Amino acid sequence: MIKKRILIFLTLLSNPVCFSQADLADKSFQAVIGSVCEETSQPDPCAGYMIYLLLNFKKDQVSITEKNVRSCSASVRYKINAGWKSEPDGKIILSYPDKLPGHFLEGFRLQYKGKQLIGYKKDWQGQMVEYKFEPVK
Repeated sequence: MIKKRILIFLTLLSNPVCFSQADLADKSFQAVIGSVCEETSQPDPCAGYMIYLLLNFKKDQVSITEKNVRSCSASVRYKINAGWKSEPDGKIILSYPDKLPGHFLEGFRLQYKGKQLIGYKKDWQGQMVEYKFEPVK
């Protein structure tokens, strides 16, 4: 009897944990997706910036914002609302209202793995790049 319980327990542990939309609803995440360096003739603390992708999940919609952050300011490059749904294996399917030709989000994929939200996109050389999103509090 004890062996049977242990076997069932180990089987449950080895299976991937199911994922539901409730795990992400009403949560926000951000990741650094790039950086830009600017050469200046004089020292300039505002030269260059980090590029962040912010995801704000609601029940059936996610707000996606690309933000350029300098040491002295920040600017929003774009903000898009997309539909989203989750699959039991953690894949997140995004549906955009319009086509995204030449846009960072074109070919961008999301996956929720063990409490970690990860984005995937091929770079200009065809190599898959992984972006780890951190919760925004």
